[in-house]
Amino acid sequence: MTDRRKSTSRRSGNERRQYQRTKFETEVSLLRSGSSSGQGPINGTLYDVSSNGIRIRLDLPLSIGESLLVQVHNSGKHLFNSTAKVVWQEQDPTGKYSTGCELCVLLTEKQEKTLSEFIEQKNSLHDLLPN
Repeated sequence: MTDRRKSTSRRSGNERRQYQRTKFETEVSLLRSGSSSGQGPINGTLYDVSSNGIRIRLDLPLSIGESLLVQVHNSGKHLFNSTAKVVWQEQDPTGKYSTGCELCVLLTEKQEKTLSEFIEQKNSLHDLLPN
């Protein structure tokens, strides 16, 4: 198992978290900064989000410090775009890469509202499903 976890932040542990993290699962597409037109998006799964960061799961490794354009969507519904920097990554036993990214710009109030409404709607639908 490869551990590529190396934070570029001076903070450590829970001290790094300045904003509340919301856990939910949805689709994410990443475009590498400076990608040539021949390189397509990297698709993965977003597992949690805060105003200043995301945690995603990918099939391939990224470089620490790499800049990305992040496109978050669910079943074709656009939730938000942002730019992010990879701050840590570790490979799990299945070979997937859990990746922490710092958003270069905090989510706007509008982006947070769109995301909150989507999460509430998703949770409401989940509550209606039989156990």
